[in-house]
Amino acid sequence: MSIADDRNIELGVLKDGGVMLVADRPLPDIVKRVEYYREQRLFMLIFRDSQLDDELMHYEIPPDMAHCVEKTPNIIVYYLFANHEPIGYEVPLVQIGNFY
Repeated sequence: MSIADDRNIELGVLKDGGVMLVADRPLPDIVKRVEYYREQRLFMLIFRDSQLDDELMHYEIPPDMAHCVEKTPNIIVYYLFANHEPIGYEVPLVQIGNFY
């Protein structure tokens, strides 16, 4: 089962141009970095636990948001919890592929 299958995950752009990835429930582990594949406009989350590294999000970045993603060096990962305060942290955004 893919991470995106059992969670709602959304991408947002902050007022300062930063990019935020928001999950409605905690992810299976701490995200070490996010890889962005330009040609496919897809994210891959790289977790602290290397056994989870193959979890490719089936989340295609909308064309109008691709420019915002491509110009940021980091992404904020934000989780919501049922009975707990949300947490967020910043991780590197590694971009793979040619610039358009």
